Amino acid sequence: MKQFATAIALVCVAAVLAGCSILGVPGQSGSSNGTATTGPSTSAPEVRPTPSGPKPNFMPAVDATSAQANQRLLVILIEQGFLLEGISASPGATAERLQAAGFDPAGIEWTDGSTAIGLISDTVFVSAQVAGECLIGQYGVSIQTIAIAVMPVLPAGGCLVGTGINRF
Repeated sequence: MKQFATAIALVCVAAVLAGCSILGVPGQSGSSNGTATTGPSTSAPEVRPTPSGPKPNFMPAVDATSAQANQRLLVILIEQGFLLEGISASPGATAERLQAAGFDPAGIEWTDGSTAIGLISDTVFVSAQVAGECLIGQYGVSIQTIAIAVMPVLPAGGCLVGTGINRF
């Protein structure tokens, strides 16, 4: 995941730099001695139409028939956190994305994102109950990836065990 984020960042920087070298600074041109001269711009800026109407939505919908059918959706929602916050993305924010995507908030649980002394947790868990099963995601700095599992609901209810389990 870290390599993916680095690659995306490099592509963005390359695109910005390519745009600067193609477009230049309006009204200025470079000279061989490093000084800039000003003059009228010889070309008009490119105008692109702005699309109107609803923006396309490529987010899959929650499939209420099974937890397994939602594995890819959970990965997408966790990856959104990586793009915003990096590999140590907040599990609480991930849980909010699950709720916004349509998972039942009564079945969403997550672990704390920090230890008792305030350090970033090595790994965190986020889960959602779907059709009597638990869809569980794990990610964090120590594993550098996303692990997904489908497990039965615990006999006492819920998907995660521990004292630091959060719920809506």
